[in-house]
Amino acid sequence: MNNEEVRALRKAFDSVKERQAFNQSKGFAERTERLISSRELCVGNEVLLEQAIANLKKNGIKVYLAREKQEALGIILNEIGKEKFIVKSKSNVTKELELTKFLEKNGATVVETDIGDRILQILNAKPSHPTGPVTHLSAKQIAKGISKYYDVPVTETPEDIVKIVKEDIVSSLDKAKIGITGANAIAAEEGSIIMTHNEGNIHEVMRKQKHIVVTSIDKIYPDIESAINMIRILCYNATGAIIPSFVDIITSVSKTADVEKKFIKGVHNPSEIVLVLVDNRRSDLAKKGFKELLKCIGCGNCLLHCPMYNTIGNEYAIDSYLGGKGLAYYSVYTNEPNKKLELCLGCGKCVENCPLELDIPDLIKNLRSTGISSEVYYFLKSHIIWVYYQALLRVGKKG
Repeated sequence: MNNEEVRALRKAFDSVKERQAFNQSKGFAERTERLISSRELCVGNEVLLEQAIANLKKNGIKVYLAREKQEALGIILNEIGKEKFIVKSKSNVTKELELTKFLEKNGATVVETDIGDRILQILNAKPSHPTGPVTHLSAKQIAKGISKYYDVPVTETPEDIVKIVKEDIVSSLDKAKIGITGANAIAAEEGSIIMTHNEGNIHEVMRKQKHIVVTSIDKIYPDIESAINMIRILCYNATGAIIPSFVDIITSVSKTADVEKKFIKGVHNPSEIVLVLVDNRRSDLAKKGFKELLKCIGCGNCLLHCPMYNTIGNEYAIDSYLGGKGLAYYSVYTNEPNKKLELCLGCGKCVENCPLELDIPDLIKNLRSTGISSEVYYFLKSHIIWVYYQALLRVGKKG
């Protein structure tokens, strides 16, 4: 990531921090305590997972529990069948599975319907935030890239960029019969799928003939109330807003009881809902003492306040595994040494600004160090690197 991108990233992060300061709520601390309790209860809870699956199936949703990545990909490919044009919405779990790449290798065309993710897809760029993937790219950079892709001149205004990308997305939505989305939460008691978004694209994606939902087993919550509580905290920490534009709760395909109070299913699309619950080593990690990593709700607030991430951006990342938390998860998931963990300053800013108070620096310390002497070495090394790149940023700004 170059200096221009880092400065664009900082500008975007500052705007979120300003909204957070403006929208501070007195009830936020109490909601956070409830979230911490529900995450402690849910993560790694196999009984709750079984309850969720049973109630989802009772509601007529086809549910698969995929233990490994390849199993999940095979299930999704089988559910897609002969269809070769797919629309999908933003989903960190599908990025983890590398789903788009897999489907394209199998002859499908996949179009992202979130504006940011579609731009990322067009430019073949790396993400910089879980809910704002192109926050590191200026309007000038984006306009240049999409002008080349669409072969039309695009001005360097956000309005013009959104207009042309939206037209592309709407055209794709009209063609597709299958839509793939993620999910922010699964409510075990009600057997419901909960999704939140601001753009409204998920409304269009989920109303295709078949709606495939891909999410992970750590997204289970006891009930809808606890899931909504999480979404309020997620939204505030991710964007600075109190509540997102849309919150969708799906418990069944469409149905009517207007005639003699008899339920008739499939009045409107989708006529079929498929949920793929991905484990992909999560159960194993929970049992091996890494439950804390699985409690993360993916708000990305840690990135907003991380001094290293605000200096080198997604160089402090591997693909969509962003910042200290992402790299720590990647390290324990792959069970391989990760050189980028050496970049953690150990400052604790991420802990201070995490709604779940996850102590990622302590985990990184345990992953990268063999004792006090080695940790002193990494502490000094990370700070020297940080000071060096800070100096480069200041020189570039003056220039």
